[in-house]
Amino acid sequence: MRFSAVLGVAGVNPLEDYKARRVGRVFEVLVLMALLVVFAQVFMYYSGMLEESNWLTHLVWLVFFFELAVNLYNVKNRWLYLRENWLNVVIVCLAFPLIEWGNDWALVIRSLRLVLFIRFFTSFARDFITILDRNRFGQVLIATAFIVLGAGSLFAYLEDRSLWDGIWYALVTITTVGYGDVVPTSESGRSFGLVLMIFGVVFFSLVTANISAFLIGSDQQKLEKDILDYVKQTEKRLAQQQADNEEQVEKIMKHMSSEIEVLRQELKEAKSDSNKAD
Repeated sequence: MRFSAVLGVAGVNPLEDYKARRVGRVFEVLVLMALLVVFAQVFMYYSGMLEESNWLTHLVWLVFFFELAVNLYNVKNRWLYLRENWLNVVIVCLAFPLIEWGNDWALVIRSLRLVLFIRFFTSFARDFITILDRNRFGQVLIATAFIVLGAGSLFAYLEDRSLWDGIWYALVTITTVGYGDVVPTSESGRSFGLVLMIFGVVFFSLVTANISAFLIGSDQQKLEKDILDYVKQTEKRLAQQQADNEEQVEKIMKHMSSEIEVLRQELKEAKSDSNKAD
């Protein structure tokens, strides 16, 4: 069972139909925006800058309520949706605008909504694991981390600086940011910096290339999936149309056969009547 389902923030189950999953994704965006508002409210409360805005609180509650109601209407297995989103139900019930909890309890309920961030973190974690598995990106990332640590340690030794200054210099050099707050002053430090620039840029390019390839590949996979779904639907429509055509042809053939049989019977009767007249 999914971890988000145990916590009651799973959203629409992936096994539901396309319409339910599509509407669920739309509401996920709205819920994420509402969570950012809740996060801002909690932060402002602890900073002493919170100004109570009832309309904003009610608007956030409406987003959670409509997500629950609309998704519950669209999904086929409503009991499974309630079981995997029990925390959503609790939040909607406890945060009902007409219930007066007081400032402290209201803050607790607002903070409880932030648990829904887990839903988005789990989705991000799946994508991140997919990136790590593709093109040995995990190994490249570990190698880059070792290069940053090793280069930072060597720079700190050559320039007689702290390890943190060395790591900071290596990181901003490899990423081509170059703040300039930590710079080499000795000849050996500059020579090392030159080597780090060349090899560091290569490794950092591998990191960015893997991320770009994943993003482009995701769009391509979605496009291929859409094309495959369209082809399957077209084949299904053609098969249905062929079946309808065959059924129609069969009806026409039966009708023509019955008409021919009637004509044969009439001709036989006419011939019989003619023979009797002779």
